[in-house]
Amino acid sequence: MKKMTKMAIMPVVLALGVGFSSMASAGGYDCNAKRAAIEYQIQQAEKYGNYHRIAGLKRALNELNAHCTNGSLIKDAQKKVEKLERKLADKQQDVREIKGDLREAQAKGDARKVAKYQRKLQEKQSDMREVAADLRQAQAELAALQK
Repeated sequence: MKKMTKMAIMPVVLALGVGFSSMASAGGYDCNAKRAAIEYQIQQAEKYGNYHRIAGLKRALNELNAHCTNGSLIKDAQKKVEKLERKLADKQQDVREIKGDLREAQAKGDARKVAKYQRKLQEKQSDMREVAADLRQAQAELAALQK
């Protein structure tokens, strides 16, 4: 009996997951764009008779209608930008520290440590570039929402 219940619940869980993941992928959009995306997915699910997915998407649409406002999207986007700014500052601090360590190792002439810190520096700089790119994207999304 327990196995049968799990099998009956699984399609609903999958449908909800797909519905909510589609909302998450519409992250930079305004509420109307998210609503349109969900309504399109409902139409597609109806077209193919996927009733479990329809139910999940309708629940997602109800949640969106109940809680999504452009003001809340702007607030979330601002929080994301602030978080990425802090993360970028941390990464920049890490790079500065590694550069200091590298200079010390070079001054001592320790080739093993120089190589180690050069690898670390490359990794940290790569991380910093990724965070900077994410920050630029988040700032662009915020600017688009504020128009």
